[in-house]
Amino acid sequence: MIVNKVERVLQMGQRFRDSDRLLMLAVWHQEGLVLTEEQRRCFLEKCTSAETITRARRKLKIKYPASKAVDEARFAKYNNYRYRQEVY
Repeated sequence: MIVNKVERVLQMGQRFRDSDRLLMLAVWHQEGLVLTEEQRRCFLEKCTSAETITRARRKLKIKYPASKAVDEARFAKYNNYRYRQEVY
């Protein structure tokens, strides 16, 4: 589960608790995304966060809707997350 992955990284040090970007890089690295030092620096210093990009997409979804299949899949994922009883 993702919560377990995140917890393991958070246990690795304060810097991962202080920076969501470092936390994302560490989790993604564990999942197999290997970046060069230059790519890591670019991500940390220049790139827009994933949350900001998806938030902007949601704001624009009326003007630029996803396909019906993707919209249904997102809604199912939302319902699964919303109504799940177990702790993540």
